[in-house]
Amino acid sequence: MSAYQIEQLADQATALLQRNPLFSRSGSVNAAATGNMLKRLPRYARILAAASELPGCGERVEALASYFPGLADGGYRDADTFLPVSAFLPVRSDPYRSPALAAWMDELQRGLEKYVDGASSEVVDNNLQPDLVARDLAIERHPVRRLTCGIGLVPIHSVASSRTMRRRIAYCLPDDLELEYAGMSDRDLDQVSDHLEKAIAFMATVDPSGHRRLIAGLHTLHLGIRRGSTSSLSSSEDLPGSAVVVLSQERLDVEDYPTTAAELLREAGHVLLRLYTAAGAPSLPAEFRYVSPYTHSLQTLESILHMAYAVPWECAVRIACLPFRAPPEHRAREAAFIIAYAARLIPLIDIAREGIERLGGDVLLDLPDIAAIPSWGAGILALVDRLLECEPAARRQAYYAQRLCVVDRQAWDLGQVLLRGEQPIDPRMGRPMLQSSGNGLSLWYDGRLHMIRKAASQPPDGHDIRDVPLTRAASSTMEDA
Repeated sequence: MSAYQIEQLADQATALLQRNPLFSRSGSVNAAATGNMLKRLPRYARILAAASELPGCGERVEALASYFPGLADGGYRDADTFLPVSAFLPVRSDPYRSPALAAWMDELQRGLEKYVDGASSEVVDNNLQPDLVARDLAIERHPVRRLTCGIGLVPIHSVASSRTMRRRIAYCLPDDLELEYAGMSDRDLDQVSDHLEKAIAFMATVDPSGHRRLIAGLHTLHLGIRRGSTSSLSSSEDLPGSAVVVLSQERLDVEDYPTTAAELLREAGHVLLRLYTAAGAPSLPAEFRYVSPYTHSLQTLESILHMAYAVPWECAVRIACLPFRAPPEHRAREAAFIIAYAARLIPLIDIAREGIERLGGDVLLDLPDIAAIPSWGAGILALVDRLLECEPAARRQAYYAQRLCVVDRQAWDLGQVLLRGEQPIDPRMGRPMLQSSGNGLSLWYDGRLHMIRKAASQPPDGHDIRDVPLTRAASSTMEDA
């Protein structure tokens, strides 16, 4: 691949990044944050009002309500009609984007539900603990380090004693990740902090708009370090305004800032899309109707949209970073990773487009920018195709074989879902023909006939999506949205 080809691809990636569908309106993050607050405020008010009716809870309810503008001093009793004068708050001081406060409010709601079902009032008392709330919030708002851009750094082990936060952090960690981050030393923290400073500064050169959205949307990174080669960056709706970043010692040693920048923007994409959809008046459908090529399981449309938005964003950033990678073999490894990583977008983008077309007009009127996600992702996938065309002929054949394997695995996953009696949606899927025994079916998928037998667990080896040569160098994992 020539330097000229790389520069061309990088320029095209930069142009696509500038057309990010959720960046179409200025102040979109602020508007989404305001909408998110206006939806959460009545819910929190109802929780606090219900808890205040229980004997001995009034003072503790007031202590919790004091964190939320408009709900203090009994404001939670009429919050359904309350509209704040100044709605938008910066991410660092927005209580409706605080993982600590969200965790305790969720726990209090669950306690109240159990109490209504007949449990003792102790279930409410146990989840109405102002001192513990204050301690968790202090860790979040007074982090051990703060990056130049304002994002706080909180070592994962510092929330180990929090009964609410430790569960939410653990959910974002891969099951197979060795717990080597349990006690980060000052030297570890210095190294990770320096790496993140440089990665975010590098991000500003390749995706300035994404850099601004990351700073506007994230207030905390929960940090770990892993002795080895595998890094993990992830987020979840239970950690608003935050992400979990476990960096490998190998990545820190080789100073791979482009990869960290791309993965941070991917997680910023998840955080931004969650905020955007949470702020909308109508909700996206909650039914599990779509098989994800990334998880091989039924997912909601929102989960599909997350992958169709965040993964192409990461791929575009990686392509934009290619000119900064040297020597050539490093560039070749990164190109190989991008091509293999994007292979599952081929069915996914069509699934996302089908899901959006099925939405009602009210949803699309309220969330208009999500309608552009599939076409934007398709543009980035087309750029990946041009990257593939620059590869040597032998390697291109390996990539084509892998893409065929992705399609075959998607058909197999759909077959298993159909054999369980579910009705998945996939625009590439034809009408299935069930065998008389009920143990198998024939299914047209993507123009090919697939014979699928019911399986108890894993797919046959022929449907295992294997890496093509050079893709293993990426050494990172991602949690699904």
